[in-house]
Amino acid sequence: MRRFAALLAALSLASAQAKTDLQVVWFTEAPAEQTIFDKYVLMYEKANPDVDVSVTYVPFQQLTQKLQLMVAGKTPPDVARVVTANIAEFDPVASDLGKYTNGTTFANQFLSSQVPYIKKGNRVIGAPLDVTANGLFYNKDCFREAKVAVPTNPLRPWTWAQWRQALETVTKNSKCRFGLSFDYTTLRFSTMLYQAGGRYLDASGKKMAVNTPQSERAIDFFADMVKDGLIPRSQWLSGEDPSSLFKSGLSAMYMSGNWNLTQLSQVKNFQWGVAPLPKDKIRSTVPGGKFLMGFKDSRNPAEGAKFIQWLTGKDINIAFSKDNMTLSARKDARGVKYGTFDDEIAIYQSDLSITPSYVGRDWSNPAMAKINTFIRDQIVKVLLGQQTSKQALEAITAEGNKNLK
Repeated sequence: MRRFAALLAALSLASAQAKTDLQVVWFTEAPAEQTIFDKYVLMYEKANPDVDVSVTYVPFQQLTQKLQLMVAGKTPPDVARVVTANIAEFDPVASDLGKYTNGTTFANQFLSSQVPYIKKGNRVIGAPLDVTANGLFYNKDCFREAKVAVPTNPLRPWTWAQWRQALETVTKNSKCRFGLSFDYTTLRFSTMLYQAGGRYLDASGKKMAVNTPQSERAIDFFADMVKDGLIPRSQWLSGEDPSSLFKSGLSAMYMSGNWNLTQLSQVKNFQWGVAPLPKDKIRSTVPGGKFLMGFKDSRNPAEGAKFIQWLTGKDINIAFSKDNMTLSARKDARGVKYGTFDDEIAIYQSDLSITPSYVGRDWSNPAMAKINTFIRDQIVKVLLGQQTSKQALEAITAEGNKNLK
C-alpha cells in the first residue's frame, strides 16, 4: 500500500513538473480588465492542459519599471501586455515570433497602421492586441438645438472650414458655450497635422520631415481655434480636464478617442454621438493600442509565442475585443458587430482603414517617444504667442534629428 501511495505521489510530482509555467505580466487600468483576462487564461489552460499560466497584474503606471527590472535581472516574463512606447523600448530583447510561425503572414493579419510597431526588418517582435483611434464625440442636443447637421458617412466628412463653421454656429445658438474640448496630448494634435498632409519623419525614418507648410497650417489652424475661444485656453495652458467640460454638457465636441466609449455611456444629462473626423488634404486618425510581446531570454519563449498567436487569432481576439469594448487590430474584424456602440465603432474603423501607414511608422520610431512632450511644449509656446508655428517646427526638427542620431 505504501509503495502504491509513493508511486502515486511520484506520478503526481512528475505530472506537475511536466507542466509548462507560462509567466505573464499584464497591466490593468480597470478592475473589469483583470476579470476578463482571467476568463481567457482559464480558456487557454483548458485547451492546453500541460500549461499553467501565472499572471502578475501591475498598474499601468508601474509597467515600464517592472519590465525594466525583470529584463535587467535576466528574468523577463514569457509574455507581457505593453503599449506603443514599450514595444519600441524593448525591441532589442524581444522574442522573434517569426521563429515560430511565418512572420510575414502573421504580421499581415493586422491593420497596416499597426505593422510598423511589430515588424522590424525580418523580425516580428509582437502582436497588436487592440487598436485605438483618435475621434470626435459630439453633443447631439446642442447640434440639434442649433440646427446643425453632423455628417454620418465617414466617406463624406466635414472639411476643416465646414467643421469650424459648425462649431461657431453651435456655440452661438445652443446651450454649449464652448465649441471643442481637446485632450492635452501631442497624439491628439497630430491628428490635424496628418490631415493637413504633414508627417514627422521621412521615409527612411532617420530624418525629421515635419518642417513643411502643411504642418505649419495644422498648428496655425489649431492656434486660431484656441485664440478665438472655440477651444478653451485653459485645457492647453492651465491643465483643465477636457473631458469634464464635455461631460457637463458645456462643450459641443470633444477630441479624444474610442477608449472613452464605455466611460461616456455613464453620461445621462444629454445625448452624445461620434462624428467622422473632418478632413483637410487627407482623412487620417492616429492609431495607438496595446500589444503582446515575448522576450528572447524568458524561460518559455516558444510557449509565449503560442499564447500570443492564440490571443490575437481571429476568433479569440474578436471575442476578447467585444468583452473589453476595444477595437480589434485584425483586418478581418472590420464590420464585426459588438451589440452596442456599433455605429460609433464603424466610424472609428473607417478612419483607421484610411489612415496612411506612415503614421504608424512615425509613432513606432523610438525617437518619437523621446520628443513627444517636447512637441507639445512647442505648440504651447505658439498658443502663448512666444513663437510662430514656423519657429516651433524648426525647434521640433532640431530636437528630433538629435534623437534620431
